[in-house]
Amino acid sequence: MKNVPSARSLAIGSIITVVLLAFIYLYPRIIIAWLGEANPWTSYLYHYGFGLVFFLMGIYLILRSGACRFGRGHDSFWFGVLIAGFVFFAAMHAIWIVAAQRIPYLGGQ
Repeated sequence: MKNVPSARSLAIGSIITVVLLAFIYLYPRIIIAWLGEANPWTSYLYHYGFGLVFFLMGIYLILRSGACRFGRGHDSFWFGVLIAGFVFFAAMHAIWIVAAQRIPYLGGQ
């Protein structure tokens, strides 16, 4: 017998696909309308907003498939590394943007 997905799985998959496509279409437009194209936070929110969505989808798949089980070997440690890595890079990028906007720079002196 072939591995055929159930009607419920197809419906959930279709709903997730439509929501994801709507998010991909609307999210950049909302950010640009809210902050404008020239604002450095626009690209930050675009980058880490999409990144967070796909990162969380990956985390969900990792946990759901059993590829990472808490309490098994070093899985808890590496799961923490994944979460901490995303937070670290998002925070460092935010700090870099704040520093670029607030710290004066006098070029050529």
